[in-house]
Amino acid sequence: MRTRGPGAVSNAVLKQIEPDVLSAAAGNFHIKPMTKGEVLQETGEEVAWVYFPESGLISLATETPFGETVESALIGVEGVLGAFEACGSRRAYAQAHVQIPGETFRIRAADYRELFQASSALRIQIHKQMEMLLVQARQYVACNALHTVEARLSRALLDAFDRSGDLASIPLTQEALAHMLGVQRTTIAVAMSDLQREGALRTGRASIEIADYARLERFSCPCRATLLAAQREIRNSTTEVCEA
Repeated sequence: MRTRGPGAVSNAVLKQIEPDVLSAAAGNFHIKPMTKGEVLQETGEEVAWVYFPESGLISLATETPFGETVESALIGVEGVLGAFEACGSRRAYAQAHVQIPGETFRIRAADYRELFQASSALRIQIHKQMEMLLVQARQYVACNALHTVEARLSRALLDAFDRSGDLASIPLTQEALAHMLGVQRTTIAVAMSDLQREGALRTGRASIEIADYARLERFSCPCRATLLAAQREIRNSTTEVCEA
């Protein structure tokens, strides 16, 4: 494990922290490689670390008692994992695993709580992140119930591409996408074939290239536009966080 403070960072949340506060906490941050499929937190376990992705993509999955899972959120360079729980119940209520490999800054939950108290800018950013995750989760409920697999798949691929950094292709398998959307792999295979035939995608061995971004957007469900508009409004909001 390499240790360094977040100087020049890509993570959108870390960028907003006051420089003097971030500099004082730099020794508490560790840069950690994220490998594909790695589980960063399990449902029910204590939140020991808070993660600020620099690249790659983390998927939050909700699991049933029968072991079935469906994606409930994606976290990339725009977000943070574990920040809300670390200051609340201190328990994870979703599994978090790496969909696309990369690197992340992480900080122990106890040190993060001290940073949270010291930085008003961080408190504002975390409030915005949690609001965006809540909007995303609500929209996914409607999306899963109302929209076709092809439309949902298009939206998921565009979301993954946007959040995972500057990648020419997305290293996602059909099986991973099936878990993300809560459908059978054969269903994903049919939808992928249709999108490839329409010229929106090119598929390789365990990777997907977006051949025509605009065309894939046309196949995507309207949830994508709804979420992007909400995220822009929340991100640009200048409203102060309510504090006691």
